[in-house]
Amino acid sequence: MKNTSEYVVQTLIDDEDMSADLASLYPAASKIGDAAAAFIDKADQTIEKKGLMGTPAGTVAKCIDICQNVVKEGAAISRLLRNPRTCNTVIISRRYEETNPATEDDSMTQSTVEDVE
Repeated sequence: MKNTSEYVVQTLIDDEDMSADLASLYPAASKIGDAAAAFIDKADQTIEKKGLMGTPAGTVAKCIDICQNVVKEGAAISRLLRNPRTCNTVIISRRYEETNPATEDDSMTQSTVEDVE
């Protein structure tokens, strides 16, 4: 048997059957990321073609940043529909990390508090 990256991926990701109840949602979930990616492409072309500068360019850049997150969320939705048990845990932990970011100062403070105790 030839060892390829496909086999590695298969061993890393639990193989779950997609629920028939969720299967109809998968195409719609794919369109979320597709629409955001299409917007990013169009917005980038608009900045270049029209030579946007200043506030208009900043506004479009912020829209692109939002769409970058939408692409990631769309991918997360698709993964969740395909592998609900595995992905649900990963998504919850990522969201927790995003809403409660630990900084170097936090870890330094924690270690200092532990040293004092």
